[in-house]
Amino acid sequence: MKKKNLVSVLVVNYNKKKYISRCLRSLELQTYKNFEVIFFDDKSLDGSIYEVKKFFNKLNIRLIVNNKKKRKIFAFDQLNSYSSAASYAKGDIIIFLDSDDFFDKKKIKYIISYFNRNKKNQIIFDLPKIFFSKKDIKLYKFSQRISLAPMWPKFPPQSCISIKANFFKKILKGIYCYKFPNIALDFRIAVYSFFISKDLNIINNYLTYYFQDKLGESKKFSFLSRNWWIRRLEAHKYLKYFLKKK
Repeated sequence: MKKKNLVSVLVVNYNKKKYISRCLRSLELQTYKNFEVIFFDDKSLDGSIYEVKKFFNKLNIRLIVNNKKKRKIFAFDQLNSYSSAASYAKGDIIIFLDSDDFFDKKKIKYIISYFNRNKKNQIIFDLPKIFFSKKDIKLYKFSQRISLAPMWPKFPPQSCISIKANFFKKILKGIYCYKFPNIALDFRIAVYSFFISKDLNIINNYLTYYFQDKLGESKKFSFLSRNWWIRRLEAHKYLKYFLKKK
């Protein structure tokens, strides 16, 4: 049974041991305390789980280690990880958090307050601070103005997603397919929210620190690189597939 105003923070990890303490410490410092942490480790090889165990006495945390075969395709493993973590969640609201990112200490308090004030909204994105180092932090520039491609959903990155648990389960039924290996979960969620539920909400509050890992998956898709164009084309194909299906 879900508890009223309980928030479930889903932390997904693969070989990010050196960032886990920073991530979980940001949760420990939250001003809102009625939340649980579902930490899903996707068969890390770097001893990540030992870092998680250091927080067992500090957070209401449940460690789940993937016991299924990895597909070794980032987008599909990511989709499996968050959907598996969500199956253990007891909260009414789910907040996503990649294990190398971290939160402002007032984030969960603001999110629960927003949903209490806007009961019809099912999903919100806050804005991130782009974190390179403690001395190099930039604000994410986001504009909701009409672009050259007005039907293209614009949205902040994945750790900025907060979503009602029942709505996320509904979305999963519509986006769960092993096609389009370069299309990440956040894009799939944004497409569904933008076109089907028409409930894509972006709040003008910087509550997430989005880490720029030089070895991270996103670096493979630097702006206007060959991989960027490949993913861009695949995104158009996904959009066409999804809209035709729906």
